[in-house]
Amino acid sequence: MKNKIVKIIILGLILFLPRLTYAQVNVSQIREYPFSVFRDSKLFDAKDSIYTIQSILSNEEILPFNDIPNRNSNLGFTTSNYWVKFSLTNDSEEDKVFFFETGRPITDSVVLYQVQEGLINQKLTNGDLVRWEDRAFDHRKTIFPLKLEAGKSADFFINYQSDGEVINLPLELNSPSSLISSSYFDQLIYGIFYGILLLTGITYLFFYFGIKEKSFLLYITYVFSVALLHLGLDGYLYQYIFQSPGFLADKSILIAAVFSTLAFGRYTQVYIQIEEISKALNKIFSGLIIGIIALFVFVIFVDAWWQLYYPAANGLALILLLLVISSIIIGYIKGKKIDAFFTIGIFFLTLGFILFILNNFSVIPNTFITENASKIGTGLEIIFLSLSMANRISLLRSEKEKAQEEALQQSEESNQIKSYFLSNMSHELRTPLNAILGLSESIMRDLPDEKVKENLEVIKYSSLSLLSSIDDILDYSKIEKNELNLESRPFSVHKVINELKAITYQQARDKGLQFAYEEKAILPERAIGDATRFRQILGNVLNNAVKFTNEGSIKLEVLDYEDKKDKHLLTFSIKDTGAGIKKAKLDRIYESFIQEQIDDKRKFGGFGLGLCIVKALVELHHGKIQIQSEVNKGTEVIIKLEFDKAAKETNELILAEKNNLLKEKRILVVEDNPVNQLVIKSILKKWEGISYDFANHGLEALDKMQARQFDLILMDLQMPEMDGYEATQAIRAGQAGSHHQNIPIIAVTADTTERSKAKAISVGMDEYLTKPVDRDLLLEKVLGTFYLEKVKLKFD
Repeated sequence: MKNKIVKIIILGLILFLPRLTYAQVNVSQIREYPFSVFRDSKLFDAKDSIYTIQSILSNEEILPFNDIPNRNSNLGFTTSNYWVKFSLTNDSEEDKVFFFETGRPITDSVVLYQVQEGLINQKLTNGDLVRWEDRAFDHRKTIFPLKLEAGKSADFFINYQSDGEVINLPLELNSPSSLISSSYFDQLIYGIFYGILLLTGITYLFFYFGIKEKSFLLYITYVFSVALLHLGLDGYLYQYIFQSPGFLADKSILIAAVFSTLAFGRYTQVYIQIEEISKALNKIFSGLIIGIIALFVFVIFVDAWWQLYYPAANGLALILLLLVISSIIIGYIKGKKIDAFFTIGIFFLTLGFILFILNNFSVIPNTFITENASKIGTGLEIIFLSLSMANRISLLRSEKEKAQEEALQQSEESNQIKSYFLSNMSHELRTPLNAILGLSESIMRDLPDEKVKENLEVIKYSSLSLLSSIDDILDYSKIEKNELNLESRPFSVHKVINELKAITYQQARDKGLQFAYEEKAILPERAIGDATRFRQILGNVLNNAVKFTNEGSIKLEVLDYEDKKDKHLLTFSIKDTGAGIKKAKLDRIYESFIQEQIDDKRKFGGFGLGLCIVKALVELHHGKIQIQSEVNKGTEVIIKLEFDKAAKETNELILAEKNNLLKEKRILVVEDNPVNQLVIKSILKKWEGISYDFANHGLEALDKMQARQFDLILMDLQMPEMDGYEATQAIRAGQAGSHHQNIPIIAVTADTTERSKAKAISVGMDEYLTKPVDRDLLLEKVLGTFYLEKVKLKFD
């Protein structure tokens, strides 16, 4: 009988022993909240096995539930199923409500069962694989509301599941007031943290738009990706954005983690210029970044090894931080100047993330510091890197100012050299031109032959035109040196106007334009001033009007004349129906070398100095210049000038005609200069039996060759629209017709360099002549070419 009683007692102890191996928490003994129940809880690692609550309850006495080692225990990266159990007893006289924090906000699935008197009284679900509206409690953390009636006890079983992320066990029992208090504290700390990230990101975004520095863009990317990572880790991303499982919700943490690591790696590589510190280290850096990119691709597209991605991302981040530290140390050893604030910032970041990553691997205990180490490190890093970036901005500004000073110095030196060259060139060219003009005028006076006079007028006009260009160049040089002055001599205003009218009429006629002159106010006969500059002012504007007008008319008007004491105030208007000027370019129209639609084809020609010199001369006359223009409709230039009263005769300026003349015996002369056309015409018209035609550029030549048969081409090289080289290539390619592919082409050019000659032959020209043209040599070349063609025909 005694033996039976002993057996019954032993059996009872065996049956109830599991219940006695973990103590119940008596809520009346809790003095402070939050209260951790880890000492009174047991943990069971089910590995890959799936247990229901019923199987746990029925096999509780044989399942290996073990003690939890410490508060907020970290189970590391895992895909195992875990079960935690503990008991609560409410020995007070009133019902109790608790809020139980069971895991990290990013835990995939947490299910809590409340068991009373052997029955499952309540089942609550939580985790980021649960839709927000189905969660047990509306909070970013994994929290369950628990209610325990007075004098009652309950057993609680919690099931944890993860896809490979870290699982930790805070097991914090909160009262309503402690939960509110901790939530407010979290909002304060996290508000400061995210505020720093947001402010920094936006600030340096503005800096990037202003400076366009690559390191700023990488830093901004890093800051915002870190912010996104922490928003996910803290549960805010799921609470306010996703709220239900899906591709982005499931992968957002890993995507943000890998992307922030990638951004940090590239930012550091660019900012401290690791390639200059060590090429070998830079290769390792680049290889690691390639590995991070590969992991990023795998995270997005491959789900097979999902449980490996979390430790891989943390491992790569740890290696990257060690490489950054190594780079900084080697940089200091080699004397590389690295900003001290950057070093301090990287130190705090590295320290924070090392603690954070070691905590994820369960190497160090889970405390408030280790759990939030990445936030603390990132916050301090952002502060110090902001100071470093401020130094960077200061350095960039200093470098820019230094570069500007050097560029200004080089520009001044270049301007001095250019001015000297232009002045010297002008001087050297003016000497022979003066002789040409003087001799031509002398011959014109001595010879009665009108045809000879006409040819001499062409010489004079060409010389004066060239002299005007040289004057522009010399005046530009003087403008740059502030040495441009006006002469003060009597001159005939009418004579200058008449000369300009004659020149402009000839220029307009050559282009098929109409020219009109109108005096709305009577001009004074004479004035005191600089006749040459007066002519230059109106002449340059009229020349521009003709140059930029392809059809329509040119008009010169005397708008107003005002006689004030000893001054003449004259107002002129030059109108054209030409290309016009865009409003955006009007402010720069007076700059040197600015020319509307300028390109390699020299569409309009000229030096681009005209209006620059005009403006300077107008200001010397105490006058004003106004330009009104509309694209494709024309331009009006209004010029107001001031002269003293007087007059002076000046040399007569005659403009020679510029006609597009026909050439001899089906010879096509491709030449853009009307004067050169006239010279060649004077040669070809002496050759009996030869007809000729003229083209102003290569495109026009192709058109005429397609419409008519030619036997030989005299080709200039430098022309607008299409030059001689391009035209020859087009002819040899059959664009002028197959019957012209082998036509003889003789280059006639002012370019005497061997390079141009070699190029002309290489593109398919047969002969090469230089200007001025030798009549006898040209005839010899043409006759020789025709003879060779005749011989070829005989043998064919």
